[in-house]
Amino acid sequence: MKIDKSIPVPPGKSGVLGRYSETALRMEIGDSVGNLTQGQRNALVAGLKYVYGKKKFTQTMGRKKYRFMNKTSRAVKQDDGTYRVWRVDMPTKYADLKTDQILDFHQQKTGNET
Repeated sequence: MKIDKSIPVPPGKSGVLGRYSETALRMEIGDSVGNLTQGQRNALVAGLKYVYGKKKFTQTMGRKKYRFMNKTSRAVKQDDGTYRVWRVDMPTKYADLKTDQILDFHQQKTGNET
């Protein structure tokens, strides 16, 4: 079997960003997009999570999985029935719990408060 080198990999479906992920890339914290249908809202929220979501590998009750450590979006249904989505960056309850556990462990081991 012959191995070829320096042949570029063609772009695949998973490597190409969709329209909503491209919009998410251009958004800064506090920016919002309005007048979205429910499907567009779901796609933009998924794009924000894909682009900005911070995952950590955890083990819970013997199961290994990724958990999101930050919340990347906030969506609200407006009076006219459309949705508005904001980009945010805040820790989840799980991330806060893990941080508290780490700080408690540090305090027990060293006797120092951080």
